Amino acid sequence: MPDSFMLVICITSTALFDCSESHNIWKRDGLEAYKKHQLDRVMEPLKPGVGFRLVQSLLSLNSSADKELVEVVLVSRNDSKAGKRVRNSLNHYKLGITRMSFTAGTDVTTYLQAYGCDLFLTTEENQ
Repeated sequence: MPDSFMLVICITSTALFDCSESHNIWKRDGLEAYKKHQLDRVMEPLKPGVGFRLVQSLLSLNSSADKELVEVVLVSRNDSKAGKRVRNSLNHYKLGITRMSFTAGTDVTTYLQAYGCDLFLTTEENQ
């Protein structure tokens, strides 16, 4: 393996964090209610989701190796305003995720190649 190899993992916000409550609001009450819910709770960190511990463990490899072995990129269909809660949650948990994309409803899989994604993690069956 070349010395410069880095594993790039893209993960959706719904896999990294438990977004079930806000997702239910979106399904039941629509996009505007969802956005309001996110903005009203912008300083309330989202709870860890199914991929959270995996991401923590993978990112900890960088500290153990004293070099960047893994990069995690967050991809989300949120717009940048609703995504502020996600960014605040990243900061709250001190996750070393520096690249992220908020696509405002566009399919996030269209951006995976541009990120050089080696592994895509999502909880959505249709992605």
